[in-house]
Amino acid sequence: MAADGQRKFNMSAGADWSVDPRLARAGELLQRREVLQAELLFRAVLREHPGCVPAARTVAELSLDRGDLDGALAVLRNAAQVAPTDLALRFDLARAQAQAGQLAESQAAVEAVLKDDPGHHLAWLMLAELRDAAGDGFGALRARWQAIDRAQRTGRWLGRDTTEPHLMQAVMGHIGRLREDRRHWLQQAIEPVRQAFGGAAVTRVETALAAYLGEIDLRPPHPQQRPKFLYFPGLPDGPYHDPMLQPWAPQLRDAWPAIRAEAMQLLAEDRDFESFLGLAQGQRAPQYVGGSNPAAAWDAFFFYRHGQRFDSNHTRCPATSAVLEGLTLCRVARQAPEVCFSVLRPQSTIMPHHGVTNTRLVMHLPLIVPPGCALNVIGLGEHHWREGELMMFDDTYEHEAWNRSDSPRLIVLMDCWNPHLTPPEQQAVQRLVEAIDAVEN
Repeated sequence: MAADGQRKFNMSAGADWSVDPRLARAGELLQRREVLQAELLFRAVLREHPGCVPAARTVAELSLDRGDLDGALAVLRNAAQVAPTDLALRFDLARAQAQAGQLAESQAAVEAVLKDDPGHHLAWLMLAELRDAAGDGFGALRARWQAIDRAQRTGRWLGRDTTEPHLMQAVMGHIGRLREDRRHWLQQAIEPVRQAFGGAAVTRVETALAAYLGEIDLRPPHPQQRPKFLYFPGLPDGPYHDPMLQPWAPQLRDAWPAIRAEAMQLLAEDRDFESFLGLAQGQRAPQYVGGSNPAAAWDAFFFYRHGQRFDSNHTRCPATSAVLEGLTLCRVARQAPEVCFSVLRPQSTIMPHHGVTNTRLVMHLPLIVPPGCALNVIGLGEHHWREGELMMFDDTYEHEAWNRSDSPRLIVLMDCWNPHLTPPEQQAVQRLVEAIDAVEN
């Protein structure tokens, strides 16, 4: 990888070398291409100020330009010992180590830079190259993803207009490699399902993958349905679905009295609920939860979150736990299941939003529903919960929920597989989502 394209002479405020007039003079000499004289001045500064980062970086770069790897390494190592927190200096050292064939040392140095500055896009690209050289293709894929994704989120590397000219060839090469390797990795994730059940069994999964990768333009037909993560084609339209399509739904419904009793006890104590959004005590997020209550909140008592089992909460509610463990839950590593007692506080509104994917639906078992509570799928109708009556909906349709009463609303909230996926499709989606997570997180 190229460096940042030009030598810079930023003076750190308060450094004893920052007022040395020789730095400015050396810079002028470089501009006039009087390289030898400039290097002599920079070296003179370094003899007096070993931690002068601009001088060290420039001398090292000049040494590299004439093939003096050992000289560049010596200068950079000495400066890094004096100025160990300077990330640009440490990155230059990593680059010089790579050029000298010291790949393990270089990789360790780059990883240390990224630990301190995860947004260092060039360091991620260099790490991808080093991992490739070490035979770690998957590690290289992850590093490329981090580089390109982080850069593009800041408006860089989106095309010629947002890519520095001296980086254009390298960046475009990495983008092409990322596209190719990512597709291969995700295709391989569903290959065992294809082998076991045949190509026709995963046709819709492959279409969803192509859309996810941006290879085809595939959008839900209804404008209110906009999955934030993955859209799966060919599933029945509409936000509301019959909960009895889940074979285990009667089991959950019939356990309502026991589940409600445990939930009511928790609500009476009201000390173990946490923000569903992960907010700190007293923190507000009006773009997500609003309402006339200054303390409007959406709280939860989790049994599962992002696939992690909350053992102590299961112990607190043994009847509920026994029911949940008897159901066929949607299980995706680090993603699902997500199951909780969901509390919408008085005079609180969950603001309109979309869910992540229509491959799973959301099941509600209402436990305590005061008047003035509803789920509203924007433009497609309200649902007013009834205690003990299951409801299931597709949360990728824009929706909101409110509690306009002066009492808490309490339900069981859980995700579940969309029942219109076939068992092979469930397996393939599980493997695909886990593979995406392995690359991108």
